[in-house]
Amino acid sequence: MHIQKISRSIINRSCFSTSAVNEGTFLDQVMAYFNKASGHTNITQDKLDFYKSTDIVIKFNLPLVRDDGTYICVPAYRAQHKTYRLPTKGGTRLSPHINIEEVEALSFLMTLKNSILDLPYGGAKGGIGINPRKFSKREIETLMRRYTLELAKKNFIGAAIDVPGPDLGTGEQEMSWMKDAYTKFKGHQDINALGCVTGKAINQGGISGRQESTGMGIFFATREILNDVKFCQSVGIEPSLKGKSVIIQGYGNVGSFCAKYMYDYGARIIGVAEHDGSIYNPNGINPYELAAHKTKTGGVKGFVNASKYWEDEQAIYQQCDIFIPAAFEKTVNAGNADKFNCKIIAEGANGPTTMAAEEKLISKGVIFLPDILLNAGGVTVSYLEWLKNLKHINPGRMTRRWEEQAKHRILEVIKMSTGLNINVKDSKLAKKMLEGPSETDLVHTALEQSMIEAVNNIMATSKEYKVNLRLAAYISAINKLNEHFEMAGIEA
Repeated sequence: MHIQKISRSIINRSCFSTSAVNEGTFLDQVMAYFNKASGHTNITQDKLDFYKSTDIVIKFNLPLVRDDGTYICVPAYRAQHKTYRLPTKGGTRLSPHINIEEVEALSFLMTLKNSILDLPYGGAKGGIGINPRKFSKREIETLMRRYTLELAKKNFIGAAIDVPGPDLGTGEQEMSWMKDAYTKFKGHQDINALGCVTGKAINQGGISGRQESTGMGIFFATREILNDVKFCQSVGIEPSLKGKSVIIQGYGNVGSFCAKYMYDYGARIIGVAEHDGSIYNPNGINPYELAAHKTKTGGVKGFVNASKYWEDEQAIYQQCDIFIPAAFEKTVNAGNADKFNCKIIAEGANGPTTMAAEEKLISKGVIFLPDILLNAGGVTVSYLEWLKNLKHINPGRMTRRWEEQAKHRILEVIKMSTGLNINVKDSKLAKKMLEGPSETDLVHTALEQSMIEAVNNIMATSKEYKVNLRLAAYISAINKLNEHFEMAGIEA
């Protein structure tokens, strides 16, 4: 199949509400934030134009014979925003609204996100133009495998080229299909074929902790920002995540895990919006019970511990401390910005807030915790999975037992030097504390450290440039991009 060139003037924009369309496309919004942030740097305009341009984006069509025997042609996309670092990295989504501009915008955000986290990747994004709810498992598998083969034939996938991961509408099953298709096509030529995608099932070369990583990263980043007492005082909010009331839009992997970690830490989940409506309880919602209900019923409707239920998303407009949009782009826009009654918007989704909405809400005193910082947990753990695949060994396999024995030796030294009779054999807690780290332990602690370092960097940039956290995140990423090209140059 040949690669088609697509004019931006014919991009389908019908997936957005009228108010969102009037604010421009998703790509327009990302460009606007980039332009605003770059105004705080001393980088020349010609270089900035190069940094924000997309290196390559492709569209091709996938033929599919449906279960009823009918033939359809499904559009598919992949964008590599910047190939200055290889491989490029970014998710693969299944959405009927995907288009050229969307994958360009999302790949742009991935370049910035990877830069903020100091990950050795350029940014990429892609997907297939279907609503997965309207396709069978067999049909989706066929599309994922054909998508992978077309990327491979175009040299658009591989552990050293471009590494897709899960995104909207995809998970470990879809990534495992992609891995299987690639290894059967190229595995005999690529010893690192397992690293062609991340977010795979554990038994397919995945890593423990990937499923919860984005939600956990949101929790870590939000916790760290709210633990900065001086920052909280400067913006007029009470420090600490503990005791804060939280409303979440979207209760998939990102929203549900974020809710669980915040709940365990001491926050109160009071509202959740999903595709089948929204629920609210000012006394709190147990996120574990809600997750079990959603697994059983497919949504939040009928959850017994909700004091209110709406068929729409009214729950997201109720009063709370923190609102977490963890669903789609541009869900907070000029058309609904005045309805929100929160103090903080912690962005779990990519690009959930338009610039016009942000300006309105900032004028009301709302604080934004930006997406390119907060939801970077997913790509961070994908990086750890990629490293696991390249090393061909599980994290901790060579050191876990040694570390456990080292702890016991230290304990023996303490007993010998103090004369204390310390018996740990009868204590399950003591035994657990003396164990060497599991793969999950290593992943979670690496993610926590990465998010803490990224938050500290953005907070320092915010203070240095006297800007909000979103502009600080963009400025940090832009400066790192510029530093790279200043040293490496632009290839001829």
